[in-house]
Parts: sequence; structure tokens; C-alpha cells
Amino acid sequence: MNRAPVLLSGGTSPDRAGWAQEAAEVGGRPLVTVTRPEQLGPALMVRSAVLFVPDLLTLGDAGQQLLVRTLTSLDERPKLVLGLGRSEASVRQAGLVREDLHYRLRMGLLNLDTPGMREAIAARRAEAARRAAMPPPRPAPVARMQSSTKVAARPPHGKAKGRSAQRSRVAPRLKSARTVKPAKKARPTRKKRSKRR
Repeated sequence: MNRAPVLLSGGTSPDRAGWAQEAAEVGGRPLVTVTRPEQLGPALMVRSAVLFVPDLLTLGDAGQQLLVRTLTSLDERPKLVLGLGRSEASVRQAGLVREDLHYRLRMGLLNLDTPGMREAIAARRAEAARRAAMPPPRPAPVARMQSSTKVAARPPHGKAKGRSAQRSRVAPRLKSARTVKPAKKARPTRKKRSKRR
């Protein structure tokens, strides 16, 4: 599902269209279909798409030349899926496909009439449909993980360390010092009573 161009030959027109549709779905890209030469320029600007040409011969020499420039000069470009209504060998022998374009498509030649190709594509589509029908996985129990980390972060009961332990020991002494102060205020009242006698 990379951006390497593909030249599809053989099969039927729905077979080639289905291959391009699957490439767009698997890659998570929009599918842009070009059936006329004037549509090619604007479609090449949609760089995140899969650009599908059902029949490469409808683009003519000017359209094929534009594809060559796109493949040689643009780093960011759509994935090209080019179809042929005839066999790739017969089209090339008749000189209907530019040699410089064919050279850049040589690594992505795909003949849908190859024995076993349709079966392999059907099996791959069935597997993709099966995965899509599967229920999504359940999320991990996040609440349990949070509670376990909180319990681990608490210090053991009755084992305070450092300054917290010193503060707990000093606190009772301060309270006992406060209770002594009212006893000092009671002395002047005794002196006044002795004077009256």
C-alpha cells in the first residue's frame, strides 16, 4: 500500500475498479477516478489519494507525458493505479504506451488473468471483511491500575519517617505547655485576700 504505481491489465473493468477501491480502503485514502484527459491535472493535486485511471489509453500521449513528469519530479503525489483494457504486451507492441512511462511502471505490472490471481484477491477481500466484522477489543481496566498505584504510594501505617515523625512527637508537648498558663494567673488573687486580713 505504498505510493508505487501499478499498471493493471487483464480481468474485467469491475475487477480493475475493485482492485483500486481496495487499495484506497486499505491505505485509508480517498479514491479519485479519472476517465478524461482534462481531469488528470486536477486529480494529480490530490496527493493523499489513490488515483485510478480505468483505461490508460484514453489519456493519449499528452496525459501519459504528464504522468511521466509526475513520477519523476514530484516527491508527494497520489498512488497511481492505471488500468488497461487490453493485455500489456499487445499495447506495448502496438506503441500505444510511452516507453518512458512503461519503464517507470515495470515494477508494478499486475495481470489479473494470471492463474490463481482472482482467487488470491477474493481470499484477501474475504479476510478483510472478516476482520471488519469482528468486535473491537475491550479497553484495559484503567480504574484498577490507578487504585493499585495509589495503594502502593502510601507509606506503611505507623511508620512515619523524617520530619513528619518529629512533628507528631512535638505536638503533645505544645499542648501540655498551654495548660500550665492558667495556673500562673491565679497567684494575684491570693495576695489580695491576704491584704484584707
